[in-house]
Amino acid sequence: MKRVYMNTLLLASLSSTLFANDVVKLEDITVTAQKKKESKQEIALSLDILNSKDIKEQKILDTEDIVNSTPGLFMIKTNHHGTAGFLSLRGITPTMEGEQSIGFFVDDIYYPMFDSEILDIKRVEVLKGPQGTLYGKNTESGVINIITNKPVNENSGNIEFGLANNNTQEYKALVNTKLIDNEVFLRAALRKYKSDGYFENKYNNNKKSDHTDGIDGRVALRYLPTDNLDFILSYDRNDYENGYSGFNTLNEVLKNPGKVNVDFDGKGEFKNDKFALKSIYENENLTFTSITAASNTKNIDYNDLDFTTNDLMRLKTNRDIDFLSQEFRVNSSYKNLKYLIGGYFSKEDNKESVDFEMRQANPLYGMPKFTKLTSSDDSTNNYALFSQANYAFNSFFDVTLGLRYDKEHKDYKYKVGYDKDLSMFGMIKDSIKKSKSSSQVLPKVSFNFNFEKHLLYASYTKGYKAGGYNSLAPINNQEFEDELSNNFEIGLKSRFLNDRLFTNLAIYQIYIDDQQVEQQYYPDSITSNAGKSEIKGLDLDITYQATDKLVLSAGIGYNDSKFDEYKDNILDGSGNIIGQKDYSGKRAPNTPKYTYNITAKYNFLADTYILAKLNGVGDIYYNLDNSVKQKSYELVDLSFGTSFNNCDIRLWSKNIFDKTYTTRAFEMNNEWYARAGEGRTFGFELAYKF
Repeated sequence: MKRVYMNTLLLASLSSTLFANDVVKLEDITVTAQKKKESKQEIALSLDILNSKDIKEQKILDTEDIVNSTPGLFMIKTNHHGTAGFLSLRGITPTMEGEQSIGFFVDDIYYPMFDSEILDIKRVEVLKGPQGTLYGKNTESGVINIITNKPVNENSGNIEFGLANNNTQEYKALVNTKLIDNEVFLRAALRKYKSDGYFENKYNNNKKSDHTDGIDGRVALRYLPTDNLDFILSYDRNDYENGYSGFNTLNEVLKNPGKVNVDFDGKGEFKNDKFALKSIYENENLTFTSITAASNTKNIDYNDLDFTTNDLMRLKTNRDIDFLSQEFRVNSSYKNLKYLIGGYFSKEDNKESVDFEMRQANPLYGMPKFTKLTSSDDSTNNYALFSQANYAFNSFFDVTLGLRYDKEHKDYKYKVGYDKDLSMFGMIKDSIKKSKSSSQVLPKVSFNFNFEKHLLYASYTKGYKAGGYNSLAPINNQEFEDELSNNFEIGLKSRFLNDRLFTNLAIYQIYIDDQQVEQQYYPDSITSNAGKSEIKGLDLDITYQATDKLVLSAGIGYNDSKFDEYKDNILDGSGNIIGQKDYSGKRAPNTPKYTYNITAKYNFLADTYILAKLNGVGDIYYNLDNSVKQKSYELVDLSFGTSFNNCDIRLWSKNIFDKTYTTRAFEMNNEWYARAGEGRTFGFELAYKF
C-alpha cells in the first residue's frame, strides 16, 4: 500500500516542477450522470469518465477493459460473455447467484446482463457510491453509464481492421448518413471478432480451449420533426460462441497460468437483442423524456465441472431473460430551483435450467450415472416514483434533495428432478412456488459549497440491493433478503494552475445491514445474508496537463471492508444446517483492498502519441475465512498511435510483462481451483475515415 501512496504523491508533486505558462488547459468534460448536463468538476459525486479518445487509445472493447481503466472498480472474471463474472466497487461485491451491486446502463436504459460489447461509444461514466434515487435498485455501489453517439446530419463513416496474438482478428465498420437533410439520420456500426483464446488444454494436445467467435451490431434512426422534438429508435445485437475451459488447480495456475488439463473443453453461446425508443420534447421551460426499452438475452454454457482429465461431472446451464422497461421524466427549473420528477416500470422474466451430469457410476453404493435436472422461473415487476431537486441559496451554497419510492414483486417457481429413479438414495423430485414483495424509500441529501475553483460537498444516501432466490441452492435454503446500506460521503473537487491540474477526493463510510455474501457450496453456490458490515474508504484522482505535449493522471480506490457481525450456517451435502461459524472481523471475499492506475500520455505531434498505463490491484481474499488470497499485483499497458490522410495506425500491448495473477478461485472437494488472468497480448489496428 505504501507503494501506491508514493506513486500518487509523486504524480501530485510534479505540478510544481513541470508547470509552464503556455500549457493548454485540461478539458472540462460535460456529463449526464444526474440525468442532466453538468460539468464533471461541478457535480457533487465521485465519478470517472472515459471519452471516445480514451476508448480508442486504451483499446477498450468491453466491460473488463472499462474496469481496468477505472480505479476502484474490479471484475471477478469466470468466463467470456454473459457469464463473465461480477463487479466490485467500494468494497461491495455481489455473489454469483445474487443481484449485481452496480447498475449497467446504455443511453439511460438498464440491462440485466452487463458483459456485452457496446459499439460506437461516445463516453463512459462510472458513478461511484449508491445511485438509487435516480437509477433505482441494484445500484448500491455505483453505476456504469454508457453513452453512444447519436445519428447526426452528415454523411461520414470509417472502417477498421486489427490483428493481435492468439490469432485474434477484428473488423469494424461505421456509417452515418442523412436520409432527409436536417430531419432524418441513420447511424450503423458492425464489428466482427474472432480469437483462438489464451488457454491451452494439455489433454487435447495443447489446443486452445477458450476460443471466441462473435459479431456485434448497432443501428440507430433519428427523427427531428421540429426544433422541440427528438426521437431515436435503436437496435443492438450481440452473437457469440466461445470455448469455456479456463480453470485448473490453484497451484498449477500459479506455475503454468495459460494451461488447463480437462477432458472436455466446454462451449458457450451468448445472444443478446436490445430495442429502444427515446423520445425527447424540449422547450425553454422544461425537458420531457420518455424511454421505452426491451431486451432478450439467451445464454447457454456447457462445461467440465470436475476440472480433471476424468469424465466425472459436467454442467449445462441454459438461461433466457426477457426485460421490458418504461421511464418518464421531466426536467425543469424555477428561479434558483432545478428539479427532476419521474416514474419507472420494469418487468423481468428469467428462466433458467441447470443440468448436473454425474457421468460415472458409483459401484460401491450401487448408484448409476445420472443427471440432476433443475429449472427455475423468476418473474420480477418493479415500480418506482422518483424526484431530485437542487436549490441554490446563493452562489456559494446549494442543497440537493432526492427521494425514490421503489416497489418490487417476485414470483418464483423451482423444480428439481433426475433422469433416473433415485428415490432409494433419498433423491426425489421436488418443487416450490413462492412470491415476495418489498418496497424501499431511498433518500439522498447533499450539501454543496462552491468556491471559485473548488467544490466541497457532504452527502448521505441510502443504498439498496434486492433480495431473491438461489436457483442453484438446495430447495430448503433458497431465499435471501434485501441488502440495505447507509452511505456517508465528503468530497472535494479542485482546479489548480489555471485549470491545468484537476484533483477529486471523496472519503466515505458505509454501514450495511443484511449484506449478501456468497457461501461456497460447489458445484452449487449459495447467497446468504450476513449481519452487519462496515466499509471505510476513499476515491482519489488527479489529472495534470504537465506541458502542451504531456498529460499525467493517477487514481486510486481504497476500501477497508469488514464484517461487524456475521455468523453463518454450516451445511451438509443436502443443504441442512449442522452448525455455525463466526466470520466477524473478516474481510469480505472477492473484494480488493485497493485498485489504482497511473497513466502518462505524450503527444509527439498533433496526431501522434504514446501512452503508458500502470494498473495495480491489492490483496483479494477468496473465502470467508480469509485463508486463501491473490496477492497484490501490477499490470502495465502500452499503446502508440498516429494519424495521417484520414488514416489511423495504432499499436498496443496489455500486460506487457506477462504478469501471472488469478481472476477467480473456489474450493471443491478439498482442492482449490482458479482461473488465470490473461497473459501478454499485443496487436495493431488500421482505420480509415471517410
